[in-house]
Amino acid sequence: MEKRYLGVIGLILAIYGIFSAIKFCNIYWYTPFTIGGTLFLGYINYTRKNENILTSFEKNPKRIFKIYLFYVLMAIIIEYLGRFMLNAWSYEGFTKQQEIIHVFLIFYPFGFSFIYETFILIKEKIKSFNNALITTTLANAFLHEIPNTFVYAWRYNLNFGFEIIRVNIWVIISWLILVEIPIIINQ
Repeated sequence: MEKRYLGVIGLILAIYGIFSAIKFCNIYWYTPFTIGGTLFLGYINYTRKNENILTSFEKNPKRIFKIYLFYVLMAIIIEYLGRFMLNAWSYEGFTKQQEIIHVFLIFYPFGFSFIYETFILIKEKIKSFNNALITTTLANAFLHEIPNTFVYAWRYNLNFGFEIIRVNIWVIISWLILVEIPIIINQ
């Protein structure tokens, strides 16, 4: 399939994901959003001749699969520490099977891929690594968290701090860790 079609399909999926969260309270909104966003941003990076997942998959699908597996491993670690040890969030509407499919196999791996594609695009314009990292963190924190405040596919158990556009400051800060994971893995 031509990359531009993947880009268009990705954009449609990402917009549908956000729309379905806001309009229909669809707890699965993050699945089309992260898959679509990854494809769309991968296509944008491709057109700008940046590193991107579409070209990487063509050249070395085994590497992309290994990264995917590492992202699943990171999902397990993050969920164990954040959800089970710290009780920082929960997925109230999901069955165990849905959690495995959506959270571990889609949300995290495609979310990390989305983040990395965002970082590549931002790094092209903002040459300072630290400034690109902060910009990527803020962009992703709000882009991924604000739609969730309409549906709460995941709900935070944070009773402290303040909110910026309905997102707890500690959630925004924690995105710095989430952003660094795919950057480190892809280096």
